[in-house]
Amino acid sequence: MNKLNFGCGTRFAPGWTNIDFHGDGVHVKRVNLLAGFPFPESSFDVVYSSHVLEHFTPEQGAFLIGESCRVLKPGGTLRTVVPDLEGSCREYLRILALDDSDAAKKKLYPWIKIEMLDQLIRTSSGGAMGPFMNSVANGGDQEMTEYVQSRIESNLTPASPATSRLSRLARITPGKVMTKLTYLYLGLVKRLVPSNLRPMVWSGTSIGEKHRWMYDRYGLKLLLKDSGFEDIRFLTFNESTIPDFCEDRLDSNPDGTPYKNVSIFCEATKLRVSAK
Repeated sequence: MNKLNFGCGTRFAPGWTNIDFHGDGVHVKRVNLLAGFPFPESSFDVVYSSHVLEHFTPEQGAFLIGESCRVLKPGGTLRTVVPDLEGSCREYLRILALDDSDAAKKKLYPWIKIEMLDQLIRTSSGGAMGPFMNSVANGGDQEMTEYVQSRIESNLTPASPATSRLSRLARITPGKVMTKLTYLYLGLVKRLVPSNLRPMVWSGTSIGEKHRWMYDRYGLKLLLKDSGFEDIRFLTFNESTIPDFCEDRLDSNPDGTPYKNVSIFCEATKLRVSAK
């Protein structure tokens, strides 16, 4: 089977064609996704993306889903994973409904507001979420640590500054060097804007960090139907109609837990006959 993983970041598996804005020169090809996928029509049996669409505007997201449809063979499968807006909203309402005297409400409320809004509005790398998670990781409140971990994709294990620097150095590629130089140039341009206005007109976040839209099951289903897909189905992280997909562990951690907890896991089939 020919399988495409777009916007893969550092999560890929053997047997897949992996493309992203940042390539590593070996496993991942550097591609400007918004310029279109560099493949002919009907090239792939499977197209996959995880936590990609939310980083683009609705129009850009529709373009990427359209490109997925174009490069899929008729009857091919699209699997896409996105954060679950409905799930976050339900958790927000659950916490809000707690009595004001309930200590859990005061403890959980700051996090759920950050979960819902921070990646949509942040103007600097890490936003409010990074410092909050670090404070929880270092705070010694096991109950709060377990709660936040249940809402995100990984354990809260803050790295030391030295470890963080070494980790970043290990991931350097020529493409990332060029991107860093671009950001340095943009940083110089940013200084032309008065400091008190910069957060209003300038985003200090990097590509793939900030959310520009959110999806629920209904909205995602409408997008897929409008883009040429049928048989739209919502599954769990360890369910798939793609042969051997779960063995690649793209949606799970090595211990078998979901890689992204609060997510929608959706698969759809490209129309076998073009709609007239």
